[in-house]
Amino acid sequence: MKHVALNKRTCIAFSVVTTFACISVFAVPVGPKLPQEQAKPASSTIGPTYEQLDIPALDFAVVVFDPQLDENDDRMREKGVWPEVRKTESIRSAHRIKEAIERLNQFDHVTVAPSATVSSDLYLRGKILESTSEEMKIRWNLIDARGFEWIDWKTSDHKVALGWHQRFYEPGKDAFQPLWNEIARDVYARLKDFAKNHAETVKRNESRNSRGQAARLSRLEEITHTRDLVLARFFAPALYGDTIKVNDRDQWEISYLPDPTTEEWLRTQAFARKDQEVAFLYDKHYAGFFEKVNPNYEKWLNEVYPYAREMRLERRRYRVERAVGGVILAATAVAAANADSAEERDSTLAVGSAVGGGLIVKSLIDRADFKENLGLFDEMSQSYHDTFAPVNLEIEGETVTLQGKAAAQFERWRQVVHELYSHEETDAYTIHIVDD
Repeated sequence: MKHVALNKRTCIAFSVVTTFACISVFAVPVGPKLPQEQAKPASSTIGPTYEQLDIPALDFAVVVFDPQLDENDDRMREKGVWPEVRKTESIRSAHRIKEAIERLNQFDHVTVAPSATVSSDLYLRGKILESTSEEMKIRWNLIDARGFEWIDWKTSDHKVALGWHQRFYEPGKDAFQPLWNEIARDVYARLKDFAKNHAETVKRNESRNSRGQAARLSRLEEITHTRDLVLARFFAPALYGDTIKVNDRDQWEISYLPDPTTEEWLRTQAFARKDQEVAFLYDKHYAGFFEKVNPNYEKWLNEVYPYAREMRLERRRYRVERAVGGVILAATAVAAANADSAEERDSTLAVGSAVGGGLIVKSLIDRADFKENLGLFDEMSQSYHDTFAPVNLEIEGETVTLQGKAAAQFERWRQVVHELYSHEETDAYTIHIVDD
């Protein structure tokens, strides 16, 4: 049988069927490929672009995540959990999600907030279930100013592909970007539902107006008004306490809208803007934290990844009752095999896995560069969790300093601003934030 050497010209001269065969060789899933033929990883892009929705002005707050730490568990490190890193991740994850939400291009302001007491239209709250540098698992939900849940608590996760750091990493590129993008996509999908309701309500209101009927609020408008009313109620409960009420679902419900032209309402809005200014300051500080710690955190991910992956594989080996090497681990497997019950065997294997994981962790923390990174994370996380930078306020020539954790500082700010509002001679413009 005569063999024909195929080249580009030969392929072009062949029939359609033969040409297809030449082209389809690039789709073969094995063998080396040219750079232009390489599939791009999902994490190589920051994220898609989104259509601008026709909605009212909305503010979005990403609350600093719960690090899910048990301070009394002295075996956390053996399990691959470093408190210093986890506290860092609770802020960093919130900041990354904030960036992904900003790229939706739908909200007036997107901030990282110390707590859900900050005034906003939407709140994304979450907690870190697992973070090993290879895997990140987050449980989160989305709630609006009324207390209505847009997205019920759900778990989102991502596993970094083997070799990602060697093939695709460059400074600033996030190994967990697909996770942040997924959360942002979920938010956008839900927002589209509310945008549709808003558009339909606006259209129906045009018909009502032509018939002399009162306009109705869309659900998004209910949210924005509720946000304003809750803060007005906080400042002046005697005046605005009855504008909203809690329904049987523990959600805010608007009773009526006050006259927005009165002097008292305008005063509440002036104080509300000052309250927002303080909230923005915390977001600015969290952004500064991210810029300081992120280069070291990315280095951390790269260095810890092999260990984290090995620990996961080790646990898998135990689950399928395979020894993974080492006298301790082999002995554990033997003990498990001789166990009298399945429950006892599973327990023995779990203990063996923890011991093996502990050995891996010990080899990691003995490294000098590892300790250096942990020291930085510990120092930074203490500054932003345990003793957040003091916030100084200048009020009519006097200085008031907010100290302690960020959430406690903001709670103290609310006490101060409420007291100031109660003094009728005090105006919002006399409050100045001194940001060092």
